[in-house]
Order: sequence, then structure tokens, then C-alpha cells
Amino acid sequence: MSRDRFLLWCGVLGGPLFVVVFLVNDRIRDGYDPVRDFVSEAAIGPGGWLQITSFVVTGALLVAFSVAVRRVVSVWTGRLLTVFGVALLLAGVFVSDPAPHTVRTGHGIVHDLVSVPIFLGALPAAAFVAARWRPTRAWSWYCRAVGVAIPVLFILSGGIGSATGVFQRLAIAVGWTWVAGLGLRALSAGRGRS
Repeated sequence: MSRDRFLLWCGVLGGPLFVVVFLVNDRIRDGYDPVRDFVSEAAIGPGGWLQITSFVVTGALLVAFSVAVRRVVSVWTGRLLTVFGVALLLAGVFVSDPAPHTVRTGHGIVHDLVSVPIFLGALPAAAFVAARWRPTRAWSWYCRAVGVAIPVLFILSGGIGSATGVFQRLAIAVGWTWVAGLGLRALSAGRGRS
């Protein structure tokens, strides 16, 4: 397996791994409500190591993925996905504060700040940039829809307190599925060239 193919598989597997971990946390964490609570809140307290590890491992996988994306898809898509991966790594290192925020800590503030490039910046922008790579009508529309849906769902997660967790999980599912799809499309393109 070539180096690029290996790195592309990192992106294909990284997103589903992250989703599986938060779904496990949704079931096993006492006092944790996936409808109301952010995914990041599973990193707080006993057992939080599982979500922290998920952030760090997924972030590392996506940084590795971005290296191949720079070569196979486009330089800018790869750079934006690097920002996305680094932000995930930092989200794991700097644990969230419980919501609603009654007390703010330095690590919670950093966690919230790195969420912005994930949902409002790098990931939606990467989708828009990738819409131009080997464009088909379906691929271009899909990328643009993802680029719009992620920030809209993220904003809704902050605005609808009773369903915060639902909208954030939808934003994650849309974004991480797109990353896996980009990886599979890039793998398929590589097969066509060989």
C-alpha cells in the first residue's frame, strides 16, 4: 500500500471512530444526556479519558489524512483539513467546561475557541474548496450542502438549549461523513490512475 493510500485511509476511518466513541459515551456515561449535552462534555470527570483519547486520536488521523489530501485532492483542501485535525487534537488536550457555563476555566475557553475552526471555519471551507476537485454535479452539490449544513447545525446547537446535543451530533455526523467520503473518493481516484 502506498503512503498516500495509507494516509487517506486515516481519514476514512477517523470520522467513524469518533462517532462510535461518542455513541458509546452516550450510552455508558451516568448523568450524561446526549440530547442536551455537547459531545465534549463526555470528557469531563471520571471516564472522560475515552472522549479525550477520541479527540486526540481522531485529530492525529485527520492531520495524517490532510497530508495525502494536499497531494491527491488540492493544497488548500489539505491545509484546511490540517487546521481541522489540529483543532480536534487541541479540543482533546483542553477539556471543555460543563454547560451551561457557571465558571469558566482557561482550558474550557481554549476548548471553545478551537471549536470555531472546526464547525465555522476549516471544515466547511474544506468542503467548499473540494467541490471543485474532479467535479461532478452530485459531488459539487454534496460538498456545498455540507459546507452550509455544518455551520448552520452548529449555530443551532448553541441556540436551542433543549436539543444542543442533537444539533451538534448532526453537525459532526455530516462533517465526519463528508471527510470519509472525500477519502474514499480520493482512494478511488488513485486506483483509476494506477
